[in-house]
Amino acid sequence: MEQSSDIPRDDLSELPLFPLNDVVLFPGMRLPLHIFEERYKEMIGRCSEEEIPFGVLLIKEGQEVGDPAEPVSIGTTARIEQVVELSEGRLNIITRAERRFRVVEIVQQLPYLVGLVQYLEDEPGDIADVLVEQIRKEFADFLTLQATIAGGWNSNVNVTEEPAQLFNDVMTSLSASVSLPKELRQRMLESTDTQQRLETLLPVLSRCVQLMQEQADKNNPFRGARLN
Repeated sequence: MEQSSDIPRDDLSELPLFPLNDVVLFPGMRLPLHIFEERYKEMIGRCSEEEIPFGVLLIKEGQEVGDPAEPVSIGTTARIEQVVELSEGRLNIITRAERRFRVVEIVQQLPYLVGLVQYLEDEPGDIADVLVEQIRKEFADFLTLQATIAGGWNSNVNVTEEPAQLFNDVMTSLSASVSLPKELRQRMLESTDTQQRLETLLPVLSRCVQLMQEQADKNNPFRGARLN
């Protein structure tokens, strides 16, 4: 990844990177990880000691284990919230996703990847109120069905009116319940246009509500139907 000449180096931040298969993080999501490779034990130790996040990126080419994989350029930072030490130095950690970023340049390959990154912000712009309300309604239905399938009842569903937060909340809930194609998730993560992301999200959310309704009608536990 080559550094863009129009980005001042002072505007970039150094970030340890953790490429993963099939993982696309959105701000607010929690990510548990089992750490067993020496390079990532070292990375997590550094992040814990210095109280800094690391970046999670979807793998484009290569594997999680072995030689350094080639990741996509846009991912999300993850901050460590809990560390459980296991035998042989292995770790179980709980992280929470915070900020989207773009890798401008890889500055270290071994023992783990480190990149210079630019943090991404949503582009300002008008967002259709009717679109936000449609997604809020569908999301409320999704949460209600989710509680019903789990054997409970959620009579007080609170859904934010803030568009960017609404998008992140929906993606966090969907990612925990439905297997969305990783290409779709990555495309949504890369978009900085909230209106565009919400437009892409609405039919996906509607389909998920339909799947959950079908599952609720069968009165079976929802096991994570795959969205085709």
